[in-house]
Amino acid sequence: MNKSRRVPLTSGIIVNRDECLEIIDQMRITIPQQIEEAIQIKEEREQLLSLGREEAKRLIEQAREQADHVLDEQGLLEQAQERSAGIVQEAQRQADETMAGADEYAISVLGRLEDQLIAVQTTIRNGLDILQQDDRRRRGIRDASREESEVDPETR
Repeated sequence: MNKSRRVPLTSGIIVNRDECLEIIDQMRITIPQQIEEAIQIKEEREQLLSLGREEAKRLIEQAREQADHVLDEQGLLEQAQERSAGIVQEAQRQADETMAGADEYAISVLGRLEDQLIAVQTTIRNGLDILQQDDRRRRGIRDASREESEVDPETR
């Protein structure tokens, strides 16, 4: 639009139709790709969360097994419970860190995608506004031209 020629005596511009159509075609290609990226990011996040949960379950089970082993070997219930609780806490901490990292990554990527989509939407909205203004201006010129031609020749 910045490179377009101005219409004399107006604030309008002449837009190259082929260039506009090319931009629209590019948006048709880009937007689905960005949506696909968002879907992939969501799937990656779900996978990371699933892996974190599985790791937490595995660590909890390992903690229980270790606790049982300590009880069997030493018969010290209190020591086994403390160790088990520590392992469970560590597993929970690691799972929380994994989920927090996945969330931060997803938020970051989705935020960038949102910014890009907003920019594309703004471009589309601006293009539509310009085209609608041009259309209204053309209609106004046509209507004014008709009114002049319909004026009674005697009143001139």
